[in-house]
Amino acid sequence: MKKYLIFLCLLYSVVLNGKEAVGNIYWVQFNTKINTPYLLSEPEYFLSHRALARRERQNIAIDSTDLPVNPAFIDSLSTLGFYVKHTSKWMNGAIVELDATISIDSILKPSFVDNYELRKGVSLKSASSKFSNIDSLQQVYYGNSLSQLSMIKGEILHEVATGKGVHIAIIDAGFQNSNELEVFDSLYKRGGVLGTYDFVLPGNDVYKEFYHGNAVFSIMAGNHPGQLIGSAPDASYWLLRTEDTASESPVEEDYWIIAAEFADQQGCDVINTSLGYSTFDNPEFNHNYEQFDGKTLRISKAANLAVQKGMVVVCSAGNSGNDAWGHIVAPSEARDVLSIAAVDVNEKITTFSSRGFSEDWSILKPDVAAMGAGVTYTSSMGEFVTGNGTSFSSPIIAGMAACLIEYYPNKTSFEITEMIRSLGNYYPQHNIEYGFGIPDFSKALSTETLDTLNINTSKKSLSSHYSSTIYPNPFQTSFTINNSEDYTKFELLNTSGERVFSTELNQSSVEISSSIVSNLQKGVYFAVFRGEHKVHSFKLMKY
Repeated sequence: MKKYLIFLCLLYSVVLNGKEAVGNIYWVQFNTKINTPYLLSEPEYFLSHRALARRERQNIAIDSTDLPVNPAFIDSLSTLGFYVKHTSKWMNGAIVELDATISIDSILKPSFVDNYELRKGVSLKSASSKFSNIDSLQQVYYGNSLSQLSMIKGEILHEVATGKGVHIAIIDAGFQNSNELEVFDSLYKRGGVLGTYDFVLPGNDVYKEFYHGNAVFSIMAGNHPGQLIGSAPDASYWLLRTEDTASESPVEEDYWIIAAEFADQQGCDVINTSLGYSTFDNPEFNHNYEQFDGKTLRISKAANLAVQKGMVVVCSAGNSGNDAWGHIVAPSEARDVLSIAAVDVNEKITTFSSRGFSEDWSILKPDVAAMGAGVTYTSSMGEFVTGNGTSFSSPIIAGMAACLIEYYPNKTSFEITEMIRSLGNYYPQHNIEYGFGIPDFSKALSTETLDTLNINTSKKSLSSHYSSTIYPNPFQTSFTINNSEDYTKFELLNTSGERVFSTELNQSSVEISSSIVSNLQKGVYFAVFRGEHKVHSFKLMKY
């Protein structure tokens, strides 16, 4: 059997040396992997030793989604006039480019192709406002970077774990000058940057691109005592570019998928992505509300699959809190990922942080919150500055996830993800602003470790943010609604998102009688308080 070099079979990319695309870009969806030269019984030909070890450690089987795209399909597309930029084994498809003068309708559709889907047109060229919430202010002294860790007790976790031995992939928009900055000196000196790749312009230098990824990188990997210590300073990193900041088109979601597959193949343990998608330069591509169910969008399917392959995936919730969309963006809405909201130094939700979905209760997003206003990072000029955005709250949590993986090397990606959710100060209650709340990572440590460190932990009070609640919870025969924040309506939803009870709230305390409760089946429900421009929700249990 003919074997292919591992990188060629996974990426199958022709190096463009950073040249910009001149044609329309399409997603080609294949309908089979038949006659592939790769075998599930020989995964060493398409997965690295580290990737295989991670699967074995978490008892994850090799399946058909791991098999690379059939190389014969790529040869056929090339013959038809397509330039094949990337292939996706998980989604069984390819990102291709076609000369703008050639009509896609004139191209033969082979039997192994389901459809061609336009993902970017050559005429689209307008700068995205995705990173507009970032602003800077010169800062000095280590204490400023300590605040973003101490809020989540990260400095306590750092006493026993700093990410050593853990591999993190940062999927972002470019890492301008990262290889020249003093804050990363020790990282590069120890070989902590495992490699880089530009999926937008294969062969391009990611260090000459946008500054955003450098800022995110510094929040995780920065190591400059007296100024900035990152959330995982001893981890190792892959720097991957998927975002084209000159425009906003859905092909960037496809680049993200390819990068996530690359991270899997390389054996990464954590993916951080401070990117998100909902609207595009061409409104015809915009996602609609119904697609945000945690499993429908292709990028969200891939994000869920990345977790299933054994990686912890951490995503910015999005900076849409003040705009017309308002909600979580993809892939942060994916069911199995950690979606991170942003709070200020006083632990209050920021206005820009994207909110969850008040009507679709098939998923609970965001998952947790971390500091996203006044976060200390390093600019591409080497200055220690502060900025705002969920782009900055996400890497704080991603670094903490790496530290937990070091501390608990035998836990699965799902176990680490659920652990972080459970550390939130609202857990098991949830709301669309804070998710399960601000995690306290000291609570993840064993009693023996805490005793050694002489640390005493205690739960934060839920009343620090919300006092409107229900008691008792769990309930059996009746419950009382405590409406101390002037909400106007109360709803009870089942886990399918169906409204099973609602009432107007015109007083501070309302008792729901046994006659209503008796009609409810035992199990989990969602209590929803609604008011003008505000929603508060959390889990409610009947036993």
